[in-house]
Amino acid sequence: MTGADGLAVISGVILLLEAAADRCLNILAAGPAPGLEESFALSDLGLAARLAASQARRLLPVDIELDDVQTAESSQRRDDPIELVRAAEALTRTVPIEALPVGSSRVVVALCDLLRDHG
Repeated sequence: MTGADGLAVISGVILLLEAAADRCLNILAAGPAPGLEESFALSDLGLAARLAASQARRLLPVDIELDDVQTAESSQRRDDPIELVRAAEALTRTVPIEALPVGSSRVVVALCDLLRDHG
């Protein structure tokens, strides 16, 4: 059975991933334009982070409100989207996998894939 801590962790993961995706878009929107390879990498990271956040959001009950999460990593490195993804992955390790909602292992794998591909 999923505990309140597990729901809080998944909520925090969602917020961190959405912040990472938003940061990627903000970097791309703010000039001057990065190089083509960097633009593709940021676009890919932002899309993958948004997709993982959506996957995680489907694990929560519909009546759950997402609260702003403040972790040491996210508050110190808000400018770097990959650091936000790292913070989300680290957050998943704060509780046993059994405490997370059923299906969370797919989100953990998505986070690890993001870090492998972009970290």
